[in-house]
Amino acid sequence: MNNPNAIKEPLQRLLVQIPQADHPTIGQAYHLANASHEGQNRDAGQPFITHPIGVALILATELGFARDTEMMTAALLHDAVEDSALTLEDIEPMFDQKISDLVSGVTKVKSGVKHNREARRAATLQHLFTAAHKDPRVLILKLADRVHNMRSIEGIKEPKRRRRIAQETADVYAPLSHFLGMSRIRRELEDRSLRCLEPKSVDRIETDLSKDPPEHVCEFRDYVYETLLDKSIRTSVRLFAKSHSSIYRKMQQHNLAPKDIGDRFAIEVIVSSQDICYLTLGTLHAKFPPVMDRIKDFIALPKRNGYKALHTHVHDKGKRYEVHIQTPSMHRMGELGVATLRGDAKHEERRMKWLHDLADWHDQAGSSKQLLDELQQLLFTREIVAFTPKGDPIVLPESATIVDFAFAVHSDLGLHCKGGRINGVRAFPFSSLNWGDSVEIATSPTQHPKRHWLRQVKTFRARRTIRRYLKTETDNLSDAAT
Repeated sequence: MNNPNAIKEPLQRLLVQIPQADHPTIGQAYHLANASHEGQNRDAGQPFITHPIGVALILATELGFARDTEMMTAALLHDAVEDSALTLEDIEPMFDQKISDLVSGVTKVKSGVKHNREARRAATLQHLFTAAHKDPRVLILKLADRVHNMRSIEGIKEPKRRRRIAQETADVYAPLSHFLGMSRIRRELEDRSLRCLEPKSVDRIETDLSKDPPEHVCEFRDYVYETLLDKSIRTSVRLFAKSHSSIYRKMQQHNLAPKDIGDRFAIEVIVSSQDICYLTLGTLHAKFPPVMDRIKDFIALPKRNGYKALHTHVHDKGKRYEVHIQTPSMHRMGELGVATLRGDAKHEERRMKWLHDLADWHDQAGSSKQLLDELQQLLFTREIVAFTPKGDPIVLPESATIVDFAFAVHSDLGLHCKGGRINGVRAFPFSSLNWGDSVEIATSPTQHPKRHWLRQVKTFRARRTIRRYLKTETDNLSDAAT
């Protein structure tokens, strides 16, 4: 495919987004990348350079990195080391160490694991998270790369390869985007993966379900707007359609046909401030009876990935509706997550804290399967919040135990945990916690982890600390024996 517009048009769109002062650096990166990929084509036949340009466009136009020269440069060069004769030693003198580190972080590991795809993937992910510990932007660059690859996956002719890439996307990169709070990216990766893995199910969903919301949903949306307007609450109210992957999960979990999925749309209410969010919730509950067990306050207790909103379900005229209430900044944070945290020390500190668990993951030694299993468990998608006696919230995976809670508070507390109290009631060490539980830990200096603890805890941090303790004990016994 020798269409000059295949390169010229997206490159022009990219340069329009980038400040004029950065054009020389971006131009230098483009020419170096173009030369390194000369003669290479994508699976569908386009010049390979269209992929780095596409990744840079996603970062600039969809994720807000147009003014980040390092990210733009790294995006253009991100495949050059992996797929050409160019080396990191060539890149660093021409640009700088940060750009070289970003490129290195998204470069696949090749040496030592050539004949084992699973081991190679685990090594590549370890390398990625090691790089993220130094510069979290590498994860966003990798996700932008995966988004562009999934958008062009139909160009891959081999069905097995398409399915393998889609499965890896569903197993690793969609959960990773959720962990980073990037809901917009997660939905796209999930839906594109599902299209590859379950095309008949997606066709059935699209055939059975109209893209247009039912009339009663539109009427309720308008009713919500009028109700808030009557109370002088300035707002925008819109309908949000659930993704194909969300509908598919409900079909699988409850053995339902697509037409039987009732909550395909949520009502999104955007108001000016956090205080108005609570005023809006009270106003709606005064007008529409709420479903008590479906009220969630993610403003007071944000999700681990930073998501904030008030969620409620209400009844009106015999039907039930899901409503989300946010400010504009909360909505942006929910869509773009960690990608929004740029520009000042406070944000950078929060972003590094956000990535603490991921940064820890690469320290874990073990088999490739164990590494991938640990990553799956780390990137859990359902979570609870439990509280210390002082009221501090601790975010844990669903079904976490008292021991998991203890390790989340402090390693020493977990190592000597012998049980505790849940909401004032005495409980065993591996009693499961529920959302909102208040937990008090009981310890004993004679209590120490046993090997069976590894099968009962739910968090990576607990398993990692227990393994280290058991290994130290084994080493001490061996030294004593000699």
